Amino acid sequence: MLSVSNLSVQFGKRILFDEVNTKFVQGNCYGIIGANGAGKSTFLKILSGEQDPTSGHVHLEPGKRMSVLSQNHFAFDDIPVLEPTMKVKVF
Repeated sequence: MLSVSNLSVQFGKRILFDEVNTKFVQGNCYGIIGANGAGKSTFLKILSGEQDPTSGHVHLEPGKRMSVLSQNHFAFDDIPVLEPTMKVKVF
């Protein structure tokens, strides 16, 4: 459904991750865990297309779509929780 091929991200001389290859398949539930600064948010931004990798690519299966609820702790303080989840970005 969603595959990552040879994905690398580097900031200056710092390599965040290098040559990552993985597939996210239908029916499974995934979690991204790691220490602060390990690249979790960067990886998710790359999956959503919000950020470009240094090299490699992300492929979304034709006919499939991805939705993203951005991480902004204050954007939805004044509205019921269901509203922002119904207005997620669809790619």
